[in-house]
Amino acid sequence: MKQRLTITFLLCMLFSAIACKRGAKLTVINDSKAKLDNVVASGSGFTQPLGSIPPEGKRHATIQPTGESSLKLEFDADGKHFSSQPSGYFEANGHYKITATVEPDFSVTVKDF
Repeated sequence: MKQRLTITFLLCMLFSAIACKRGAKLTVINDSKAKLDNVVASGSGFTQPLGSIPPEGKRHATIQPTGESSLKLEFDADGKHFSSQPSGYFEANGHYKITATVEPDFSVTVKDF
């Protein structure tokens, strides 16, 4: 009986830990007229490849920073490599939603809410 309670307790703790570690929701919007290739989002403790995003397209991902983080985007477009400065603020819980918009001039605007 005691062993069963211990196993049940450990399973509850495991499921709680998994539920709390849902990650932040990221949306990358390409407002440029060019296809973005090799898109990578990174921050504190994570690097998330996102592939390609067509002109005026979007890509969604769940990211898992290790603590407080900002977002940096890197991508290739029009034969050049672009890398944004880290921007925004979020943590690894499911309450954060981050939107990174690649503007027509390939600058990146990050909004967190």
